Amino acid sequence: MPHRSKKVNTRFSSQHVGKQELPGLQSLRHSLEKDYFSDVSIRNSAVCCEQNNLVIELNCPLGLHEVLYHIQQGTWGTNQPMVVNKGNTVLSQHMHSIRALNHSFIDVEELSFNLKDCTIIIKKLGPESVEQELDAILSSLAENYVYITRHLSETPTEVFIPVYEEVSSGDHVTRLAGPTRIDEQGYYSFWGLYFESDTEAVIYDLKSKNIISGDLNLLNQ
Repeated sequence: MPHRSKKVNTRFSSQHVGKQELPGLQSLRHSLEKDYFSDVSIRNSAVCCEQNNLVIELNCPLGLHEVLYHIQQGTWGTNQPMVVNKGNTVLSQHMHSIRALNHSFIDVEELSFNLKDCTIIIKKLGPESVEQELDAILSSLAENYVYITRHLSETPTEVFIPVYEEVSSGDHVTRLAGPTRIDEQGYYSFWGLYFESDTEAVIYDLKSKNIISGDLNLLNQ
């Protein structure tokens, strides 16, 4: 694997909080395993000093191109081809049940798909953002596959969704690209990509469908 820039903070490692599993997690795990052909692990995170933020990891023995094919066919994570169920995903339905069972607000801090050739990491932008936008994010991955693979020449080893692009001059930030407020558009502006052929991360601009290279600071929200 290439040496990763210290400018990228993914917060991939999360602290464990307690050992007792929350009511409803077993049902969620079984559903995700069935829908995404994966082995699923769920743990609590203490990121931002908030307890009961969930970190969900799905280990799927498929490659990125196979997964995106299944997404287009409606046979991976959803029941219909390329249907975007914003706010009504399988994950959101289970999260509503978990909140009701525990009488408290529990959210998804991070969700990652560990595929055969690529890891996709989706971070929380706001309350319920991961669960509500999951189908749309996966659909967007399929739509941008040609561009994030450098026109099918190289598959990224890791995709971080989303990132913010901060361009600095000396000690001063001269420009902040991407969304300046937390909303759903944050997921569809900039992604961070790692490639085996690159020593540092690059940014993918979804609007222009271009990969941006250079001395960039990538900041996960």
